[in-house]
Amino acid sequence: MEEQEPGFYVRFLGGLYLEFAGKRIKITKNLKQKSIQILLILLKAGSEGVSRSQLIEMLEWEGEQWERKLNNLRCQTCKLRRLISESGFPKGKYILASKGRYYFSMNYQVETDTGRIDKLYKKLRSKPDSDNREIWLREIVHLYQGEFLPVLVAEEWAVVENAHYHTVYTCCLNELCQILREQEDYRGIFHLCTKACQIHPYDEWQAVQIECLVAQHRYQDAVEISEKANKVFAKELGVVPFQKGIVIPPGFDKVAKQEREIMDQVMERLSEKEQPHGAYQCSYPHFIDICRFLMRISEREETELVLLLCTLIPGPEKKTNETLEEDKDFIKLAERFRSQLAGLIRNQDVYTRYSENQFLVLLTAAAKGGNQSVRKRLRQGFREFEEKEGMTVELEIQILNTRSRKEAM
Repeated sequence: MEEQEPGFYVRFLGGLYLEFAGKRIKITKNLKQKSIQILLILLKAGSEGVSRSQLIEMLEWEGEQWERKLNNLRCQTCKLRRLISESGFPKGKYILASKGRYYFSMNYQVETDTGRIDKLYKKLRSKPDSDNREIWLREIVHLYQGEFLPVLVAEEWAVVENAHYHTVYTCCLNELCQILREQEDYRGIFHLCTKACQIHPYDEWQAVQIECLVAQHRYQDAVEISEKANKVFAKELGVVPFQKGIVIPPGFDKVAKQEREIMDQVMERLSEKEQPHGAYQCSYPHFIDICRFLMRISEREETELVLLLCTLIPGPEKKTNETLEEDKDFIKLAERFRSQLAGLIRNQDVYTRYSENQFLVLLTAAAKGGNQSVRKRLRQGFREFEEKEGMTVELEIQILNTRSRKEAM
């Protein structure tokens, strides 16, 4: 078979962009329509195509018999072919079915931003010692322009793709930043993280920006970014991730920092000011990072991680027009619950406040089943709290391992 000439280019990350031979093709229909989703799925698949069963599963036609699902697929593909013929696509045959698989086209090549990222990421994983590693990392970070088809945030297949490319971007940007740290290219890191903050403002890339500014002795700029980020996080998430701010040392422009002094500062910030006692409390964004990191460790070490969601529900006699965040009595009660919760779990466990009446707890154990005693103690403690305060504490449990499962309480 002769090599096909380059044809379509599709950008999925940050929003849909489709062009042929350098000329943009605009799709005016709603991207949420099943027919348009078929087009997007097949464009992403390229020459590999998608099996009929997988395509039907991705389109989520649930609760229908198989024959009816097939008929729906046929109807939507016919509708899609008519749309393509009216939308400025070049002449050719589109949406083809062969041996149980569907393809966008046999006449033209399809290149995508996600396909390019997948190829580069595969190289990174298969060739860890390549001299081209920094080049590949830079290209992946450059190609990533935002969420995968954000308009399809409610579609499961798009959510899966979005999570995958977000993870790839985060891993590659972290590694690239580490390479640039070794080169002391803090300006380059700052530029990359500025883009990351614009795309994902709640991923805390501001912390790396602050690090870069401090390394360049731009303390006032670091303070401004810290204060601005704290305001955004406090308003949108109710947390303040950079509470301690930036300390500007006197005469910083005249004092050369030695490597040992920097390490001493790092160790001072890492160390807890008081002797650790009770579970570790942190903000919700930090809680997410801790969970993700420990989930990686648990898969390798075969340890057990348990996530608890504790919800406080006022008793039926509690009648007020105030919201929970305005109810002073409830605020005091929630603080008493937080204090009791911290006392029931161990030093190596982590907890955070998720909302006005909800707390998240991460239990860790050296072996599977090692958290049973803690969970038993929590149940007993919650019953005592309910009897004393006249409230209900709902508890939901999730095992955070490769094969997660929920347990009813």
